[in-house]
Amino acid sequence: MEIAAIVLILVPVIAYLGYPLVLIGAAAIAGRRRADHSTGGLPTISIVICAYNEAPRIGAKLESVIAALEAWPGAAEIVVGDDGSNDDTCAVVERFAGRGVRLVRGPRGGKAAMLNRIVPSCTGAVLVMSDADPLFDAGTVPALIAPFADPAVGAVAGSVETIRGGGRRGGRFAGADRVFRAYESAMRRAEDDLFGCVSADGGIYAIRAALMPHVVADATDDFYISTAAVAAGRRIAFAPAAKVYEHSIGGDRQQFRRRVRITVRGMTGLWRRRALMNPMRTGWYGVGLIMHKLARRLAPLTLPPLWLLSGLLAARGHMPWSLVFAALSAGFALGAIGFLTMLKLPRPLGLAYGAMLHLAGLGVGVMLFLAGRRYAQWTPQKAPA
Repeated sequence: MEIAAIVLILVPVIAYLGYPLVLIGAAAIAGRRRADHSTGGLPTISIVICAYNEAPRIGAKLESVIAALEAWPGAAEIVVGDDGSNDDTCAVVERFAGRGVRLVRGPRGGKAAMLNRIVPSCTGAVLVMSDADPLFDAGTVPALIAPFADPAVGAVAGSVETIRGGGRRGGRFAGADRVFRAYESAMRRAEDDLFGCVSADGGIYAIRAALMPHVVADATDDFYISTAAVAAGRRIAFAPAAKVYEHSIGGDRQQFRRRVRITVRGMTGLWRRRALMNPMRTGWYGVGLIMHKLARRLAPLTLPPLWLLSGLLAARGHMPWSLVFAALSAGFALGAIGFLTMLKLPRPLGLAYGAMLHLAGLGVGVMLFLAGRRYAQWTPQKAPA
């Protein structure tokens, strides 16, 4: 029983703490990767944005993209695909027609269908992908495109930073989101130095147009598209200076539902890209993909049996396991109380509650995936505009 409990406790510790520490330590020893700038010239780029009922946000988004392009001396186009919106999204986008924005209308079919519709019409050698709400930083475009000077780079992941959302409860998880984003960025920087990022965030990333796949409907599109670069034998680079800013989603239930759906779609994407998890084919990237994307999603499933076993061991007088049982009990209680009462918790407890909600969403999402649940089309949760 004790050996089983030790195994159960090691899984989340290694996935969330051990692997990142080893990764960052190895990257520090290896030193910063030197980019190969053997190819010259500026590639043409297409900035691709898919929108569904984004009227309150799409105007600010396009203003930020147009402003960011002022720092880009090369040729660029902005393409917005409207996925059958029934609000004023198209009317807002059409007001930017004279400023280099092209609108493509389509019936409601989901983001994957819209990407497959509009990408063939894009003229850029590099496709810059971004969600409809994150705002571009002024230096985002040149920072994102610079790594493509290295011919070994097939895709580039940018950096997403969280800002406090609007509304009475809009900023409830902003602190937890910022901590998580910093954690992810540290891992991506280390992965980039060692074997390349395992994937990119949908807020901002880019891929060579020649590597763009046909997008499947049931997987997270950012993961599936960016990993097409690895499937083609290229590397995913990380450009921390290529920043976008997005609002935190404030509602507990919104956060939970979002995490469940992302997890189901993420696990589906991993299954579709399972060949990349073979280290015999992809080397250390395969190990990184397993640890970064698979182990972290599976780890929450160890917590309920660990709680049960630690309780049984604590009842037998094993003091260390009493501490484990108490810590897990407190965490589960905090998660349940916070979710049911929606009380505003002080910062340390708020961060812990945000972590528990995140873990719960991961666990439920994995179980739904294993049960055969799939999300081919869904409307993303949004922060208040």
